[in-house]
Amino acid sequence: MSDKHVNVVVLTGVVTRDPVLRHKTSGQVKAEFSFEVNRPFFRATGEPVSDLFLVDAWQTIGKWAIDNVKTGDRLVLVGTLNKESYSTRAGREHLTIVKAKHIAHLQGEYTHPLNSEELKADQWPHSLVVDLVDVIREMLGDEREDTGTSRVMDIS
Repeated sequence: MSDKHVNVVVLTGVVTRDPVLRHKTSGQVKAEFSFEVNRPFFRATGEPVSDLFLVDAWQTIGKWAIDNVKTGDRLVLVGTLNKESYSTRAGREHLTIVKAKHIAHLQGEYTHPLNSEELKADQWPHSLVVDLVDVIREMLGDEREDTGTSRVMDIS
């Protein structure tokens, strides 16, 4: 196994369904909730375009989500994309799930400017990617300065 490959996704959006706690036969617990993420453009009607994701949060982070996340919350999620499949009467179905590794409530808006036209492009310049990393840092803040509120999931 190589450690030179990375599967990381960072999403900001809104919780569209309260987390539900699932107890697995292995003894592990998992919270599941749905999460809507707006794309940086609109339909011709002016309606925003968005994607809906299923989020899995396991063990400690799942228990935290049950206690601290609810429909309508604005979050930043850091996790991995996992492909799962299951059988239905029609055959095999495939689903991409976000496996949450870190969850934080978004407070206000980020102040780092991003070029919305560049975000819409099929290819991003290096400078935009660097700017996005700065925005992510700003959204996550510095946990060492956390005031003990439930804004940031702390598993240390």
